[in-house]
Amino acid sequence: MKKILIICSNYYDKISKNLIIGTSNYLKENDVDYEVIYVDGCLEIPFILNKLKKKYAGFVLLGCIIKGETDHYSVVKNITLNHIYDSAYNNNLPLGTAILTVDNFSQAKVRSDPKKKNLGANAAKACLNLIKLINDKTKKK
Repeated sequence: MKKILIICSNYYDKISKNLIIGTSNYLKENDVDYEVIYVDGCLEIPFILNKLKKKYAGFVLLGCIIKGETDHYSVVKNITLNHIYDSAYNNNLPLGTAILTVDNFSQAKVRSDPKKKNLGANAAKACLNLIKLINDKTKKK
């Protein structure tokens, strides 16, 4: 299998580090090679995904968008997720996402913590499961 690409927004550094730990641990436990690219914010994730869509077997997308006092949260969340899934669906890209959309930093900490909700590992698992399903369906034809 080609490598998995992890694209991670490092806007919230502590959250990103936890998501990376959970994701990389899961991939290592499953003997999967991977690379990591860091971007400044979640809005940059779809750009890198689209640019590198043919170079990797699958993608794990990590980031955090925390609700603030203005509508900026909704704008960033909607643009990011719409472009990610448009690219994934239009190009048949196996991916898992742990782009946390939360009300506050405490929620993000719990969801990113490898010892708690560990959503980074869940995203890696989703990606690998999609790759397996695609490969199994391709073999049966």
